[in-house]
Amino acid sequence: MYCSIVAKGYFTSATPASEYHAEHRRAVREAPLLNLLLETDAPVEYGRESKYTSVPKDVRRSLSAVSEIKGMEEAVLAEQTTQNALRFFPMVNSP
Repeated sequence: MYCSIVAKGYFTSATPASEYHAEHRRAVREAPLLNLLLETDAPVEYGRESKYTSVPKDVRRSLSAVSEIKGMEEAVLAEQTTQNALRFFPMVNSP
């Protein structure tokens, strides 16, 4: 599935649901690192046992979950997903 999505230039985003939701975790595991973004969807309610409403700083939760799933250091993952976001949002690079 991801081969066709990636071939078309799409990205997969990881939210804090990657901490606990099996399908989110599978999507993160299968997504190529070069096509992965981190986000929070704030304000959205997350959690199974204890619910919370996400805020922008919860992107750290997404980072931590993806780091664990991919078996990568958070710093390396943060750098790559930041570069991915700059590719996805090219107006950020505009003068």
